[in-house]
Amino acid sequence: MKEETEKALRQLEAEAVVCKRCMLHKTRTNVVFGVGPADAKIMLVGEGPGFTEDQTKIPFSGAAGKILNELLREAGLRREDVHVTNVVLCRPPQNRDPLPDEIEACRRFLEGHVSIIKPKFIVALGRIAARTLLGKHVSIGREHGKLFDFTYAGASFKLFLTYHPAAALYGAETKTRLQADFKKLGQIVKSMV
Repeated sequence: MKEETEKALRQLEAEAVVCKRCMLHKTRTNVVFGVGPADAKIMLVGEGPGFTEDQTKIPFSGAAGKILNELLREAGLRREDVHVTNVVLCRPPQNRDPLPDEIEACRRFLEGHVSIIKPKFIVALGRIAARTLLGKHVSIGREHGKLFDFTYAGASFKLFLTYHPAAALYGAETKTRLQADFKKLGQIVKSMV
């Protein structure tokens, strides 16, 4: 089963690497597909790759990734046990927010990740990931730390909303909220897995 899942992910990645469905293909260095076990129980979804990720092909490998790794450790989770991807797989210029047409062009890859892996939990890291998964506007300031029963791309899972780890770079208050959210996430995961 895991081998079939891994094979399906590699096929999806092969499609992503040659994708030209939006203008981001013109400015990317690499497609940043996603990393982690094909049978992960937890999937983390961010908004899009930054400069470091565009160079390394690894989501959350820059400054925000260091914070994410710290948050996972504090929650009693290990980065190597979770699958990490983004709403868009190519870096938007100057790390701007992905545009609606870029998100739509990449939707098939996010849906593919979810339908292939079928995680028990998805953590939406920031408003763009939350909005893309929920299909509606989300205020992370009001909604962070909330858990929903949700179905997306034919897979049913628990959806947990929190801030993007990069937000911790800009304010101690947000970092404190992120830490509290991940502590709560760790407790929820331990009680349900």
